Amino acid sequence: MYVDVGDLNLALKDYNKALEYNPENVGLFFDKGTVLFYLGEYDKAIHSYEKFLSREPRDVDALYFNGLAYHFLGKNKTAQKLIDEALTLIEKSDDLYPDLCNAKGEILFDLESYPDAIDYFNKAVESDPASFIALYNTGRAFYEMGELKYALKYIEDALKIEPKEWDVLNYKGLILMDMGVNEDAIECFDKIIKLHPIYFPAWYNKGVALKQLGRTEEALDHFDQAIKLLLDKKPGMTRGMCLKSSK
Repeated sequence: MYVDVGDLNLALKDYNKALEYNPENVGLFFDKGTVLFYLGEYDKAIHSYEKFLSREPRDVDALYFNGLAYHFLGKNKTAQKLIDEALTLIEKSDDLYPDLCNAKGEILFDLESYPDAIDYFNKAVESDPASFIALYNTGRAFYEMGELKYALKYIEDALKIEPKEWDVLNYKGLILMDMGVNEDAIECFDKIIKLHPIYFPAWYNKGVALKQLGRTEEALDHFDQAIKLLLDKKPGMTRGMCLKSSK
């Protein structure tokens, strides 16, 4: 309930209080772990999930979320073990199957096993053709392999499902830049800026595309805007750093 309404901190307090009164209710550890997961407290989420899994080792949802938590911490070998275990316990017809396949693909992507990652992303799409994230991830994997035409195809398929998704639009722009189609890339970045003007990668990437077209002053204006949006995260960012990294 709390995850749906977004009041995660209140939920965490309530689950902690419930566990004080009823520490044997193992389901509370799963619920607490999920709240911690959505708060980005992955180490603490893992601790809670593993208490739950010590009593319910075949629970697919817990294996999935625990695997994702390890993945987000960069601990991909452990993440892969958990996701693989979940996949052995689930039918292909289960609603969670495409999510598990996508998670396995993302782990393989991070391990730079791109062809294997694509196999799992394809399994996710076969199970759920509306899974734009699996299509997007397939495009990313082809991009890393230098297969730009295939990458563009899958990114465009993802955009047919979610035409306003910023990260997908940004990736399309990056692919178009690598293909030398800078004007079309700029159109993608402009769409993002219109939809979500605080998305700094769009400002930076548009600056790079403008610089490649020789429109240096316009590029500098966009780098300046990207810097303003980045100052809280990287206070030392300068125009020169943008120009250097865009070469």
